[in-house]
Amino acid sequence: MNFYMNKKNLMASKRKMKRLISLIENWNYNYYFLDQSIVEDSIYDKHLRELKDLEIKHNLILPDSPTQKAGHSASNKFRPIVRQKPMLSLDSVDNYEDLLKFDERVKKILKKEEEIEYICEWKIDGLSIGLVYQNHQLIQVSTRGNGNIGEDVTFNKELIKNIPFFLSTIANCEIRGEIYMKKSEFFRLNKELEKNDSKLLANPRNAASGSLRTLVPLQNRKLHFFAYQLFNSSLDSQSTCLRELEKLGFAVSPDYQLCKGIEKTKEFIQKHEPKRLNLDFESDGIVVKVNNYDFYPLLGQTSRFPRWAIAYKFLALSTTSQIEKIYVEVSRNGRITYVAEIKPVTLQGSIISKVTLHNYSFIRNLKLNIGDKVLIKKAGDVIPQIIQLIKLTENIWLPPNACPSCNSTLKWNPTNIYQICDNNYCSQRTINLLAHFASKSGLDIKGLSQKNIEKLYQNNLIKKPIDFYQLEQKREELLKLEGFQKKSIDNILSSIKNSKKKPLTNLLIALGIPLLSSVKAKKLSIFYPNLASIRTIIENNEWEKIRELLGEETQKEMKNYFQNPENFQLLKELEKIWGN
Repeated sequence: MNFYMNKKNLMASKRKMKRLISLIENWNYNYYFLDQSIVEDSIYDKHLRELKDLEIKHNLILPDSPTQKAGHSASNKFRPIVRQKPMLSLDSVDNYEDLLKFDERVKKILKKEEEIEYICEWKIDGLSIGLVYQNHQLIQVSTRGNGNIGEDVTFNKELIKNIPFFLSTIANCEIRGEIYMKKSEFFRLNKELEKNDSKLLANPRNAASGSLRTLVPLQNRKLHFFAYQLFNSSLDSQSTCLRELEKLGFAVSPDYQLCKGIEKTKEFIQKHEPKRLNLDFESDGIVVKVNNYDFYPLLGQTSRFPRWAIAYKFLALSTTSQIEKIYVEVSRNGRITYVAEIKPVTLQGSIISKVTLHNYSFIRNLKLNIGDKVLIKKAGDVIPQIIQLIKLTENIWLPPNACPSCNSTLKWNPTNIYQICDNNYCSQRTINLLAHFASKSGLDIKGLSQKNIEKLYQNNLIKKPIDFYQLEQKREELLKLEGFQKKSIDNILSSIKNSKKKPLTNLLIALGIPLLSSVKAKKLSIFYPNLASIRTIIENNEWEKIRELLGEETQKEMKNYFQNPENFQLLKELEKIWGN
């Protein structure tokens, strides 16, 4: 009886293992070939651990099991690179108990009772590559591939902005490390893509991998590299290796530290986990490596992992929730944005109840609807967003036909990515425009919150930015408004008066001209130091000067803005009261 029960259990486990292998291989294909993360790391790791546990339990490894592979097969669109030494992955843990077990295994293999020295480095969420130098020159850049065979991406080496192409002190060597895209570069690219109505990049890791593993030349993307391994050099430890890499001109993991024993290692991890949100690169953990290279041959490796290193994974920056409502908002430029209200969840110490849905293309691609269960992610100070859909409903949420504020018929942009309210007199557009004018990034008028501006607008006290400077004559009317006391009114009026002393840069930003960033506004104010000089440019139709100064796209936006008679009239009215 036990024989048949055991056989039945084994058959059931084999079916489950096959399902897990199929699922993980699909995720791997999307990750390594299509540069798309379709599942969160924590979910991937959970399924991989489940497969490993089943393999150990039954002492059975099925063909093509991902537990026996490092990375994934190289794509046939790249020239294959056969490695002399395999580029392995790292095993991972997500709790201190398992980290302690790693330390115990190391000590057991080495037959040592004294504390082991470990080097702690940031685990970069990027793409592992190898750089080969011959006769001092960089001759080859390749991805990990399956660990033994990588992909030749040397033709894109110019995208990596911080690697030396020539080494003066070493003639022949291989440097390994991680390619990544800075968060600031990722946000810059997405702003540019959004401006051009193009598909947004999913995350910095995918953006880095997709940029490096493309056959189409990309001139406007910047990648960076952290080095962590140096071959063909006589080194005795990882700490010596990192110092040598720095001498050669490579960037290495910032804040790396030598820790005596696993308790000091634990302290390092606890100290640095909160810091990851302030980094300009994505990190999901700390890599812990035995420092002494003499121990590496004794510790050995599996087919996938070295036994002398492990990755400690931080707590996930994601959680699940359910969409309860989807509503639309109209921005000051008329663009419609979509926001989802979700069941409140706590994520990284914050209670999240709303998430951005970007544009309707995002909703359409994910097939989102009210009632859907979704995976929410929060990274740094970025607005929480949906990164994965766990579908519960069958239909897709349909956008409104009319503006939620003025009821005007909404129009689609040429690529059907987002909707537009083109009514220049839309109340919500106007209120948002006035709020931007008075905001901290604009003229920083104290006491004029969005709520207060709505009250002023609804009571016909302000309809356009110039009206702020007429409020001094409307004190009596202001005193009649709920929440407006004499002292608060005095403070508001004083701040409005002081706003006329702000630099011209602030005023230009306050106007809300599309693409006129703070940097470009400052540049414009240097060449044209007052409103009169800018008005002259407009009246004389000297837009070529603006194009040469700020670029063609910004010039087009400025021209469109001031071709609106009301905006040009606003400029002239501001010129009369603004201290030039």
